Amino acid sequence: MKQEQITSLESKIKKEYGNIAGIIVFKDDNAVYESYFNQCSENDPIHIFSVTKSIISMLFGIALDKGCIKNLDEKVIDFFPDYQIKKGKKQYSILQSEICLQ
Repeated sequence: MKQEQITSLESKIKKEYGNIAGIIVFKDDNAVYESYFNQCSENDPIHIFSVTKSIISMLFGIALDKGCIKNLDEKVIDFFPDYQIKKGKKQYSILQSEICLQ
């Protein structure tokens, strides 16, 4: 990243976004920028709340697009053949898992 981009980004974060703990920007599998804000560091635990749902949704879309999964109705348990289902536990399809996360 160019220095003026970094300066502008950090200025905006400090003025308008008091809840940002840190940002890492990757380009071509390399971290080109990494910084932490609001007394946070790379070792601090951070609450991510609903961000996980968005990431899981994207990963399901990528897996579907790349053919890693056939469709969203596949049973999640089928991806874990060694896992023993406990009696009385409900099984979910991929789509149902995504709905349950929301």
